[in-house]
Amino acid sequence: MEKDTNIEEKKDYKTKKPRTKKRERPSRNRTNNFASKLLTKALIFIILVLIALFAAYVGWTKISKPTVENKYLIVDQQLSFCQELVTLKYRYSDIVSIKKSAAFSSSHSIVKYSGIIRAGIADITYVDFDISPNGKTLRITLPDAEILGNEIVSQEVFDEKQSIFVPITFQEVMDEIENSKKEALEEIIADGVLDDAKEYAKKIVKQIMLAAGFEEVLVY
Repeated sequence: MEKDTNIEEKKDYKTKKPRTKKRERPSRNRTNNFASKLLTKALIFIILVLIALFAAYVGWTKISKPTVENKYLIVDQQLSFCQELVTLKYRYSDIVSIKKSAAFSSSHSIVKYSGIIRAGIADITYVDFDISPNGKTLRITLPDAEILGNEIVSQEVFDEKQSIFVPITFQEVMDEIENSKKEALEEIIADGVLDDAKEYAKKIVKQIMLAAGFEEVLVY
């Protein structure tokens, strides 16, 4: 008797494990690209900073180094500060005596006075000057010095006797003092006071212009 044996074929069902996707490692190319972009941005930033610094330097240079045209304005400005340039003062004193008499009457007055003579340039803005093309040298010609004033600063009566018949008036005293002032002025001019005043003016103007930034100042 045949045994009809149903032999069940055992099938091995192997459970398939789900495949896990491997994590992709960041590629070196991406890293390199990021670094390259960062470096590019840094270079652009540095270039912009350098351009800004250069522009600022150029602007500062233009401001700190005045042009020749600006130096003409500087000279005019410095001269306008001076205008009347008194370079020499001469103090002097004198005594005047006035006598008047008539019949049996007489009067006299003796007065001592002091004065100051001022000499220099009346208006220093009226000068001729020229600046070299490089702006370093200034040539300036001053006008001649002149007497700027001759004033009385004090007076004192030493002795005086007045008669009602021949009085000496205040105006007569002042007229006599004026004549004495003119004589003193003529003597001082003859001694070369105007030449001295011009030389002092040259020195003063030279120092002013050197302080204004010129390397060489020639004053005539």
